[in-house]
Amino acid sequence: MDFDYKASCLRRIELNSECKIVSSGHRPQTGDVVAVKITDVNDTYRSLDLEGGELIELNEGDVVVGVLGNRAGVKGYVGEVPSDISEGETLSFLGAGGLFGEFKGATKELDDPCSVEFLGYVGKTDEILNMKDYGIETSDSLRDDARVFAVTSSRMDAGKTTLTAKLIEQLSQDYKIGSLKLTGSARERDRLKMLESGSQISLDFVDAGLPSTVDNPRDVERAAKGLINEAFDEDIDFVVIEFGAGLISKYCVKEVLRELEIKNKVFGIGAAALDVVGAYGLEDVLDDIGYELDFISGPITDTHVGKDTIEDYVGVPALNAFDNEDMERAAELVSESF
Repeated sequence: MDFDYKASCLRRIELNSECKIVSSGHRPQTGDVVAVKITDVNDTYRSLDLEGGELIELNEGDVVVGVLGNRAGVKGYVGEVPSDISEGETLSFLGAGGLFGEFKGATKELDDPCSVEFLGYVGKTDEILNMKDYGIETSDSLRDDARVFAVTSSRMDAGKTTLTAKLIEQLSQDYKIGSLKLTGSARERDRLKMLESGSQISLDFVDAGLPSTVDNPRDVERAAKGLINEAFDEDIDFVVIEFGAGLISKYCVKEVLRELEIKNKVFGIGAAALDVVGAYGLEDVLDDIGYELDFISGPITDTHVGKDTIEDYVGVPALNAFDNEDMERAAELVSESF
């Protein structure tokens, strides 16, 4: 099977000489591996994430191997796995990690996504490949030694990954840290940034066979537990977890956080917000599901006025991820909770 690019969401799947394009009446499933050809390029969103984090720009005629999946970004594309698809029909490029599906809408800053021709499913001996068959073992329970510090936010692009990476930089000076991204849409960038910041192991939901966590909440919860268990196979003290997308979203962030067994392993939680109302809402929602917020970061903490307002109205420390002293204080708060 000839192709130009293999998307990063397929990093656990080897595409070898046994693989071929399979035409079938198969009902499309989340995680099905597909081959597509780019037919119409959107210059505002054409970057494809390859394994290892390299980004390439898609061009008309490129053949890409990726997956079918759902996306529901408040600052990106909205789309879903089609109910049916046949060779030659049109799909859309929904996410940089190699996510393809039926386009449903987008934030106004984006044009319509790149259009692609569906060439067929990718399979071996007529069996269609699916990400879930190559993921780590998911689980209904957590190992006893699991300890978790969580990072969430008011919405996507609020500064979660920056906060998580800076926090790991500080904590890894005194602890053996693992890092996980449990929710979001497939992309290697965030996982690799956490790894480069000093974590001993870094995994995300792709490693559990999910192209995104716009999925059945129970499946996302089982994937989260499997990933936490996998991380603790390494010699680490605790994991720092980034929850991609907002606390209230279709990405199952709140659902995972309020799952009782996971909740019992979370010893602390930080968050990122764009404004005071977002920070206030984060504290309120977290309190409602039984969490006590340790600190707030994000763009609202870029100025002293923002920090003072957070501390006056929300009642938690306001710590900026780009301020070394603030991150030292954040690491101290994590250590005190641990």
